[in-house]
Amino acid sequence: MSRVLANGVPLLVVVVWYFAAQNQPEYLLPAPLEVAKSLKEMLIGNLADQTFISMVRIVLAVVIAMAIGAVLTLIAHLLPVVDGLFGSRLLPFVNAVPSVGWAILGVIWLGVSDGAVVFVVVLILLPFSMVTLREGLRAIDPELREMGRSFTRRRYLVALKVELPLLFPYALAAARLSFSVGWKVAIIAEFFGAERGLGLVMNQARQNFQTETVFASILAVVTIVFVVDHLVFDPLGRLASRRSGTLVEERNN
Repeated sequence: MSRVLANGVPLLVVVVWYFAAQNQPEYLLPAPLEVAKSLKEMLIGNLADQTFISMVRIVLAVVIAMAIGAVLTLIAHLLPVVDGLFGSRLLPFVNAVPSVGWAILGVIWLGVSDGAVVFVVVLILLPFSMVTLREGLRAIDPELREMGRSFTRRRYLVALKVELPLLFPYALAAARLSFSVGWKVAIIAEFFGAERGLGLVMNQARQNFQTETVFASILAVVTIVFVVDHLVFDPLGRLASRRSGTLVEERNN
């Protein structure tokens, strides 16, 4: 029943969409076939390079945000005196600034460039990595740390063999969320100030009343996030679960 609903409801939506489009102007509600043609162009056609550019920006921004978040979280973990600065001041500030605000500042400071888009996305994604990694560090079982210290007194080995595997699921969750949110932010940043990318395509489509291209851009993002989620993050998630389970079993034994 669950699979029937999962496949049947989207199909029903497409059918309703098809008939609704028959009675509406194309600039208001384009037909599914026209949107499908534009979607093909964005994934494997003439506009695929624009989609790829956005993809590269987002992947780069996720990596940078995760790296900065990990470093700041590690500093706060090793130096509790700065934990309040990061947790009570930096995170709320960065998290509260709207995406549009960062997008405008990015264009002012860095101009219309790839760097401006990456800058905006990194600042929006940074809180996701920091909050998730902070919670991961707090959730590590002290007995597992003690087990690691019983084998070696070298702090870096305990971190490498015990803490990092236990933090991996949290880092993976942050990366998964950051990748999907990154698309939303990148589209906004590209919409305001970019010479290339899917956001630019959407902006040009808006100006020319090419609603089918706007629909296709949205579906392109949904398709990419869905595919990456199932082909990359799901296998890594299963690997992380097995590794964490192994450490818990070793502690219990």
